[in-house]
Amino acid sequence: MNEPPRFEHLARTDSTSTELMRRPFGECPGPATILFADVQELGRGRNGRPWLSDAAHSLAVSVVIERGCDGANLIGLPLAVGVVIARVLADHGARPRLKWPNDLYVDTVDGMAKAGGILIEARQSGVIQRIVAGVGLNLQPSPAIEAADTGQRVGALFAPDTRPDRVALARSLGEAIVGVLRCFPERGLAESLPAWRALDVLAGQPIDLIDACGLRRPGLARGIDDDGALLVEHADGSVERVIAGDVSVRRRESASTSAGAPAPDPRPPMA
Repeated sequence: MNEPPRFEHLARTDSTSTELMRRPFGECPGPATILFADVQELGRGRNGRPWLSDAAHSLAVSVVIERGCDGANLIGLPLAVGVVIARVLADHGARPRLKWPNDLYVDTVDGMAKAGGILIEARQSGVIQRIVAGVGLNLQPSPAIEAADTGQRVGALFAPDTRPDRVALARSLGEAIVGVLRCFPERGLAESLPAWRALDVLAGQPIDLIDACGLRRPGLARGIDDDGALLVEHADGSVERVIAGDVSVRRRESASTSAGAPAPDPRPPMA
């Protein structure tokens, strides 16, 4: 039976994920660890992008597990992690949505806005594989983050008077993520697909695929396939299968939005 994860609480660190990834490997897989920091100075997003956070209004937590290498496909892991994060947040009163492949969004009066991100990293030493899942969340409105030039709308998960205790929330999120990291290599994405599709913020929406050079290609998001790849329909009727990491995806601002419409329940039952 898997032992309970350790919970570590730091006052300050550069990045919770960086801290877990740089720790030395042991001779056998070590215990799962949840690392929460009050202040994260150099948070990271996908492709090395900085993750802006405000210690008074944000939450940064990362989880690490070590396991024997077996060649398991981890492509859909960010989606499975997103589902359990959405469930935990819903239990605390938030109404998050999911954007492929690793973002959390909320409905605002101005349209959909980004409120969180997930970063999955893996490293191998001999026969041991280390997997780190980092999560950054905007818990409450932050003037500092809202004023930054992020290139997209920024939102918050909770109103100022409804934010849950940060330490308790970090522990709940970490324990849920540990469960996913432990089970995903054997179970895959199948159990998470119905819940993820119910919270998909892009399905049916006009989007832009943005490559590393900034070139934009328009398309229509058609949801995800059973492996977690994004399906994009183009003007000629062809459907492209996009793997996480290939491109960035942005919902086109010209698309009609559902601002003010009720968000779907983030707690649909597992299949």
